Amino acid sequence: MENTEQRKIKILLVEDDVNLGYLMVENLEAKGIDVTIATTGREGMDAINRTRFDLCILDVMLPETDGFKLAGRIRSLQPSTPFIFVTARMQEADKLTGFETGADDYITKPFSFKELYYRIMVILKRLNLQVLPAAPNKLTVGNVVLHTQERTLLVNGSEKKLSRREADVLSRLMQKTGNYVSRSEILKQVWGNDDYFTAKSMDVYMTRLRKLLKEEPTLEIENLYGTGYRIRVADIGA
Repeated sequence: MENTEQRKIKILLVEDDVNLGYLMVENLEAKGIDVTIATTGREGMDAINRTRFDLCILDVMLPETDGFKLAGRIRSLQPSTPFIFVTARMQEADKLTGFETGADDYITKPFSFKELYYRIMVILKRLNLQVLPAAPNKLTVGNVVLHTQERTLLVNGSEKKLSRREADVLSRLMQKTGNYVSRSEILKQVWGNDDYFTAKSMDVYMTRLRKLLKEEPTLEIENLYGTGYRIRVADIGA
C-alpha cells in the first residue's frame, strides 16, 4: 500500500508582483499550505539557504536575480525539491530554458488559481505528499474562541493576536480537545521537522500559549512526558 505522508506542506513563492503574490498566498493558505513569499530573486535565494521547501513557485522576470538563476540555486542546494515557473514569458525558447533547468511545470500568466492548485497537487501526489485539510475558521472550547484565518484568540471576551505558528499549534490542540497530540506530530505539521532545535522552539510557543489561556481557569495545556500535549477542560464543579 502506498504510504502517503500527511503534514503541513511548505511552499516558497517568489513573485515580484505584490498584489498577485499575496492573492496566491491567501488562496494557498486557505487550502492548508504554509507559504513563504519573496519578492526578489535575492530574497528567494536567502529563503532557500535557510529553509527546505516541499515545492517552489518561481516567476522568471525577477529583480536582482532572475528565476532561471534561482532555479539553478535550488537545484544545487535542494536537488530533490520540485519547482514550477509561473511567468508572463510565453516564447517557446523561454519554456525550453525553463524545462532545461529542471522545472516540473511551466505556467504562463494569466492563469486561474484552480489550475495552479491542481498542478501543485499533481507534483505533491508524485512525491507521496498530501495537503492537510485547512482548519475550520472558528474553533470554540468553553470561553475560548480561535479564529484561525485572522489568527485572533478570544479568551473570556478579551482579544489576543497570535503569530501564524501560535495559531497553527493551538488550532491542532483545540481540534483534538481532551486528546493528546504528540510532539512529533505538531513539529512535523507546523515546523516541517522534529529536530532538537525545532523542539526547543516549540517549548517557547507552548509557554506563550499557556500564558494567553491563563485568563480562562477551566482550560489548560497539559504536557504528558513521552506522549504529547492536550487541552484539558477542568470540571469546575468537581
